[in-house]
Amino acid sequence: MRITIGGEDAVAFRLAEALMTDHEVTVIVPQDLRDPALERLDVQVLHGPTSAGKTLKAADVHKADLFVACTSADERNLVACAEAKRLGAAKVTCFLRRHEVQTNEIEAASLARSLHIDQVILPAARLAREILKIVLVPGALEADAFENGRVRLVKRSVDVGSPFDGAVLKDLGVPRGVVLVMAQRGSERFIPRGDTQFQAGDKIMAMGNLQGMDALMSEFLTVHKSNKDPRRAVVVGGGAVGFSVAEGLEKSGWKVKLIEADEKRAIEIAPQLHSLVLHGDGTDLELLRQEHIADNPVLIAVTSNDEKNLLISLLAKQQGVGRIVTRADKESNEWLFEQVGIDVVRSTTGAAIRTVVRQVNRSEHDLMAEFEHGDVKVLRLNVPEGTTDLPLNNLQAPSFAIVGAILRDSKVIIPHGRDFIKAHDQLLVFCHANCAEETRTYFERTQSKRSTAR
Repeated sequence: MRITIGGEDAVAFRLAEALMTDHEVTVIVPQDLRDPALERLDVQVLHGPTSAGKTLKAADVHKADLFVACTSADERNLVACAEAKRLGAAKVTCFLRRHEVQTNEIEAASLARSLHIDQVILPAARLAREILKIVLVPGALEADAFENGRVRLVKRSVDVGSPFDGAVLKDLGVPRGVVLVMAQRGSERFIPRGDTQFQAGDKIMAMGNLQGMDALMSEFLTVHKSNKDPRRAVVVGGGAVGFSVAEGLEKSGWKVKLIEADEKRAIEIAPQLHSLVLHGDGTDLELLRQEHIADNPVLIAVTSNDEKNLLISLLAKQQGVGRIVTRADKESNEWLFEQVGIDVVRSTTGAAIRTVVRQVNRSEHDLMAEFEHGDVKVLRLNVPEGTTDLPLNNLQAPSFAIVGAILRDSKVIIPHGRDFIKAHDQLLVFCHANCAEETRTYFERTQSKRSTAR
């Protein structure tokens, strides 16, 4: 595809980097911009105003299969997209990054239609949605759902003294309706086997149905029981992300306390929430103590400043908050924050870029979700016609690939070794990103050849 991107910061550059290997990419940047990050990209660079018709014509936007406006100015993005569409771009995508323009995704979509814009992406709204999916599952470090919620995926740490602490998997077992798809110890990731011995602090990722996952989380990975209300949270940062997170938690029946450093913003959002909104500095340890943050099982630090978010998170951890969710928009900080012990790290940039890349890359039409900063994936694969019934325990799939669910007609089967794969099944397969192509080939082609040979 021919893709033109208008933008002058990390959002545009990271998007270009994610797309340039498989596509012909042009990046439009301001006239005076000279950035080393841009020079490292294998893209065509054009200098000029992104929203100017002259610049867009020079970029041959009429030949573009996709035009993306992701500058830091929402108004400029709207004008650029409208002009690119008028000049003949096949599809245009507009980023809205500030809460002054964006309200919610429904109103943004209505605005897009009025300007003939194909898609509007609100990075803050998408990040808030990712955070809510995780926070709403008590204790989760990662969470997602597939097949209208009939298949759940959760990542959680093994608590000290829980049944998994020190246990060998074959001796302990797991609840019916659950498959352990990954374990992590330090920086090592692996698929658990029967002889795997777990220890406190290991992180386990599992797929399964609702009943099985509830049993795994409550009976196997945790120690009974905390006196804290599990549905209490502190949100630090009342911008677009923090406001959306607080609003989403309220709708789910949570008690929320929101801390915002800007007095004007705090006054603005207070009437729009049922939660207590405090004007204060989230890095003020005395304030955190006065507000008894240790009584809350989760703190969510989502100011627009990475360094402040890290400090808030470390202070909260010191005070005994059990689960910390932190925003880190700089790419290098996402990994760094995890290394110093932050439980969940997310960025507005990452959430937005994943949205575009999934839609553009045809090779990833089967991609259901990505985790661990893109290192592991969930693929939805089709078992070819002609495949004979194949026991799961006879599969010789890539070393880091495991079937998490079988979709057969209208049924969802959470498999065990004695289950079979049949022709026309669809499989939810969890795999490492490095094994993705090999996994596709194995499940969609190898089985067909094997059955033909028989």
